Amino acid sequence: MVAIYTLKIVTDFAASHILVGHPGPCSRLHGHNWKIEVEARAHTLNEIGMAIDFKDLKAATMEIVDRLDHRHMNDLEAFAGVNPTAENVAGYFFRELSRTVNDGTVVVSAVTVWETDRACVRYTEDL
Repeated sequence: MVAIYTLKIVTDFAASHILVGHPGPCSRLHGHNWKIEVEARAHTLNEIGMAIDFKDLKAATMEIVDRLDHRHMNDLEAFAGVNPTAENVAGYFFRELSRTVNDGTVVVSAVTVWETDRACVRYTEDL
């Protein structure tokens, strides 16, 4: 069997958005306390027994959080022409993190975005 190490960090941020074209109240300005779960996978560990330091995974995630925190997401370049739905926020985090975290040993495997305590979306791609 091949070992798979799956690491997860969790963070959050606050931001507003408007869901353009939504038939209900989400078409109006509203905000969320978004929770972000980032999962990374590795098959091997480094010389000190880590796939990636949790601190480094969290720092990479916080760089993206800082772009969104206490902002109106519809106004951000990252969502120009893209509705800032939970699905699109999850995809954005996944793509951005993959550019900085994936190194041939460690890969971002999933990002889960919680819009509320009871509603989330998990984004992943075939590895």
